[in-house]
Order: sequence, then C-alpha cells, then structure tokens
Amino acid sequence: MVLSRRRIYLALLVSWVVLTFLLTSLPNPGILLHFRFADKAAHFGFYGVMGFLCALWRREVGTPVRRAVLEALLFVAATGAVDEVHQHWIPGRSAGFLDWAADMLGGGIGAWCSVLLPALFPFLITE
Repeated sequence: MVLSRRRIYLALLVSWVVLTFLLTSLPNPGILLHFRFADKAAHFGFYGVMGFLCALWRREVGTPVRRAVLEALLFVAATGAVDEVHQHWIPGRSAGFLDWAADMLGGGIGAWCSVLLPALFPFLITE
C-alpha cells in the first residue's frame, strides 16, 4: 500500500499535536532555560511545525494556498488556546496569553513556510 502525501501529512500533524499535548501535560518539567524567553521560543517552534504540517496537509487535500494558510492559522489558534487552558490544571504549568501569542506567531510563520519551501523543494507538494 502506497501512502499519499495527504495521509502522511495528516499522520504527521496528528502525531505532532499528540506529542505537543503529551509534553505540556508533564507537571513541573524542571527544564533549565538558558536564555530569556526560551519558553516562548519553544512555543514558537512547536506551533511553527504544527502550522507548517497543517498547511501542507490542507494544500494536499486541494485547498487553495491562501485558504490553506488561513485554515492552518485557525487550527493553531484553536489548538494553542485549548493547550493553554489545559495547562491551567497541570501542576507547575500555567496558562498565558503570551504563550498563546507565541503559538500563533509560530503557527502563522510555519503556515507561510508551506508556501515558500515547496518552491525550493518541489517534492513537498503534489501539483
């Protein structure tokens, strides 16, 4: 059985979301942060990958590019909001607007990378 890019991107996206929620469910992670705003950089990076995968998946389904980016941004916004609320109940974690803003910024840039990177790496998208 040959897996289509559409299914691969969806599987990667679901796996990434599950990994993100598993990691944010760990109470008191005790990770030593080596620079100021390292936690925001982590939010940015995790949700950047999520936005990228979501937009690639939406593009492979046949969604027009702009709409795929918008849908990815909306998905990241909703997922980030749910994650922030979820962290409110995890010992040693907190819900924060700036964390959610970092999620959104990372997700938006990740989604836009789904427009730029296929020009450099055409195998990413089936045209």
